[in-house]
Amino acid sequence: MDKVVSYVCDMCTENLSSRQTPHKIYCRVSSLESSFVCAECSTPFSMGYEVTDREQSSYACEECDKVFYSKLGLKYHSYEHSNAWPYQCKQCGKGFGAKSLLKNHMPKHSNERHYKCDICHFTFKFKSALSLHMNIHDEQNPFRCEQCNKSCESKSKLETHMAKHSDKRPHKCDICHSTFKYKKGLIAHMNMHDEQNPFICEQCNKIFYSKSNLKLHMTVHSEERPFECNICNATFKRKLHLKCHKRQHVEDGD
Repeated sequence: MDKVVSYVCDMCTENLSSRQTPHKIYCRVSSLESSFVCAECSTPFSMGYEVTDREQSSYACEECDKVFYSKLGLKYHSYEHSNAWPYQCKQCGKGFGAKSLLKNHMPKHSNERHYKCDICHFTFKFKSALSLHMNIHDEQNPFRCEQCNKSCESKSKLETHMAKHSDKRPHKCDICHSTFKYKKGLIAHMNMHDEQNPFICEQCNKIFYSKSNLKLHMTVHSEERPFECNICNATFKRKLHLKCHKRQHVEDGD
């Protein structure tokens, strides 16, 4: 029986990591041209993974029993156990099995965004991110919410968006039993229970689950009011408060 082969791009592979199963094999593939089409987001790509069903001739890791379709895939994986990466990022220490993978990683440490959308002028660090973004502007985009008509970049992004239309909160904190719609919400929340939590206000010792929340809180301890209304010159500590204030001008007909 012929094996069933599909392909998944790097971005979608990260989202699929929690759903990988022992009967699937992820083999690294690359091409000089964008000759592969992602089974998840339908975007053409030049570097990603070939996905096949597990066969007897596959290569299994002796450390964790993960299975690979090629010896090269197993070799790259072995570095995760030995930490003997042949190429390593000098800025964050992340290791890679190939020089090309390290090169693809480096834009994460740069503020340069070379890839620009010609329609809305959003800019991106990676070409693959721009390709995904272009789905939003496609009238035939298959990743569109049937409830609010929002156009999403990929299948995984649409699935994440659909949680907004649901009352389900499947992610639960084992300590205080707070529940969350998204896993990332639970992960951020767990900082609240961490004794080493870096997001603590030095002035009042209040604990926060993220750097952005702590930064927002710090305005309470400051006299600065950087947000000014261009209609009446009223000033505010937070941008949200200015936005609500301007809405009042609209309602009053100013």
